[in-house]
Amino acid sequence: MTARVGRAAMKLARRYPRAVRGRRQDGLGRGRTLGPGLVQALDSLPHGLCVFDAADRLLFMSDGFRRLFGSAANRIRPGLHAREVDAASAAGPLPSDRDPNGLWAACRRLRARGTTDAVVQTLPDGRQIARTLHPQAGGGWTALWEDVTERRRTEALLRYMAHHDPLTGLPNRYLFAARLDRALAGRDGVPCALLSIDLDGFKPVNDRHGHAMGDALLRQLAERLREGLGAADIAARLGGDEFTILLGDAAPAPALGFALHLQARLAAPYDLGAGSPIRVGAAIGVACAPLHATRAQALAERADAAMYTAKRLGHPCLWDEALILGPTDTGRGAPA
Repeated sequence: MTARVGRAAMKLARRYPRAVRGRRQDGLGRGRTLGPGLVQALDSLPHGLCVFDAADRLLFMSDGFRRLFGSAANRIRPGLHAREVDAASAAGPLPSDRDPNGLWAACRRLRARGTTDAVVQTLPDGRQIARTLHPQAGGGWTALWEDVTERRRTEALLRYMAHHDPLTGLPNRYLFAARLDRALAGRDGVPCALLSIDLDGFKPVNDRHGHAMGDALLRQLAERLREGLGAADIAARLGGDEFTILLGDAAPAPALGFALHLQARLAAPYDLGAGSPIRVGAAIGVACAPLHATRAQALAERADAAMYTAKRLGHPCLWDEALILGPTDTGRGAPA
């Protein structure tokens, strides 16, 4: 849409290179104005439109620009330098040598490249306005402004939904796999640990109390998984009652100690309004990179193998080559 509007503006400018003087005081500056028909056409555009000459001075500002920027547009007059227009539209009365958010510098780079990529500025009220530049013959140029706040919010929501579990808000399998791949690719000898977590006793909760109660339990459990995680750690729901945690900087002993404390935390009663507290258990298997594996699939398989042994033994287990598994002492902090 923006590109079509830009092309239309350039065509109109070429069609009326020497428009007759009109009564509008903010049209094409001194000695050059747009005819009333063209002014009306430009004002009807849903975008804000400004026309600048080869010296970067404002020639024309549409009503769409005023609608976008409100009272800030009242300070803008023909003859202002584009940098001053930026300053006024970004945050009110700023010195003309200010470049809010590097906007003018970004626009100059786009003009030098001859591209029409968008530069986005955030207004004081939180709205996001995208601007595209369109060069004209003779060195002048047009700028189109569009409110993209809702579009960007929708895009961000769609990205979030594509990478997160809708029930718990935890990252999903796809986002976790990407994070794990990046972690293993950039380890450079720094250890990390993968925890494979499977709940025990979750199906009876669904069978006895219903799926709504089961969903409530999973949401509370997800909050417990988040507790105690550092900036380099991530917890995810892989599906059903299967979860996983990546500890971004943990050797085997601290990782297993974290798992021991986490198991106790997850086994604490859940108050879901069912009349009495609900309890579930968790089997946790641990595998570490680069000690046990350096590839994501192999590391996940070994963490799963440790988890199945943990189900049999009743405590978190650490994978090793001989499958001699069991708890060890720890030095890593645990969830509160």
